[in-house]
Amino acid sequence: MNVSVLLPVWDGERYLRQALDSLLSEGGDFELVVVDDGSTDATPEILRSYADDRLRVVYQGREGLVAALNRGVEESQGATIVRMDADDVSLPLRLEREEAVLGDDPRIGLVGCGIETIDGEGRATGSWLPPEDDAALRRRLLLRNPFAHGSVAIRRAALEAAGGYNGNYGANEDYDLWRRIAREWRLAAVPEVLYRYREHADAVTKTEVGERVEARERLRDELWREPTLVRALRGERDRAERRALVHEALRRRRYVAALRATLP
Repeated sequence: MNVSVLLPVWDGERYLRQALDSLLSEGGDFELVVVDDGSTDATPEILRSYADDRLRVVYQGREGLVAALNRGVEESQGATIVRMDADDVSLPLRLEREEAVLGDDPRIGLVGCGIETIDGEGRATGSWLPPEDDAALRRRLLLRNPFAHGSVAIRRAALEAAGGYNGNYGANEDYDLWRRIAREWRLAAVPEVLYRYREHADAVTKTEVGERVEARERLRDELWREPTLVRALRGERDRAERRALVHEALRRRRYVAALRATLP
């Protein structure tokens, strides 16, 4: 078995069936490892209602997202770890497309895809595609998180070499992991919308906003000190991205980096 899909959930009864069905409706030999992080709603009953042999459920007391993610990695068997969130939808062929990118280049440690944003009722609200190439994704990391967490596939070797998930940056555990993977591995993205990302009031990104933003700013200050990211500032990029990079470098008093961002 080469692919393990990792889905942590806590009190996810509202959207969980949609998330599970979107994955299990796709053929192929993969395992779906769900870590129930102490749910008190109907989540356990929903999970027990599935008879698919590919689904394996790990129950634990309430320990938080980072602990659930690391538990899921430990319990999974695949050489590729595909992420999935319990309130989102994975589109057909996503697993195949992302695994193919990892298989084509052993230097790639992390691959994402385009996403469609949806609201609480599943209505489309927008879409976006991340850049495809490694250098562009490194530059994007300096400005914002270029991947929706649930949309990525990670080479296990890269995840383990980076030290797994940690909770030092609050709800930015994914952003922090990407920069650690980027130190030794290449980044990539599939230029197709293969994932639906749900935006609703109870989502992690909509709760504890102040703490999340504060931790994210601390992380971004550190990102601008990452040599493998700053080296990507030179190269082909459009005028808007160049201005954004220069502005961000100056805001963080990274004057040499700002100069580098102006050079072709």
